[in-house]
Amino acid sequence: MTTPACLDFTIYQGATFRTALERYSVAYPVREECDGVVKACSGEPVPDADKVPEDYTGCTARMQLRREIDDPEVLLELSTANGGIELDGAWLRLLMTAEQTAAIVYGPVAPGWTSCIGQIEITRPSGDVERQYELHFALYPEGTR
Repeated sequence: MTTPACLDFTIYQGATFRTALERYSVAYPVREECDGVVKACSGEPVPDADKVPEDYTGCTARMQLRREIDDPEVLLELSTANGGIELDGAWLRLLMTAEQTAAIVYGPVAPGWTSCIGQIEITRPSGDVERQYELHFALYPEGTR
């Protein structure tokens, strides 16, 4: 079973959103602290030699942004099929174009939104699906139009 990493990001309305996420595993329990990932039992940093990079060869990915996890409305979908997600070795890259973020309606009432959630699911060549990330986004409105 894959434990999703939970991360927070800001989308700046009208600007390109681009980020790269590197995923790896280790053979023992770990926890995340301010300075990075440490061994769960000792608190010592995880040595780079113990990190096994993710292999996204042959995989696809998708993510749907929603106001709340159970909201039926999809605000934006990113996938390997539409170019919003790129998989490369151990790297997963997200891209929202300036046009996509400019089209977002800012506001606390639908159709607007000020924050949303997305879960990235990876589909392996075997057909297995893993939820690897849960991402929380805050939307910062554009002043230059």
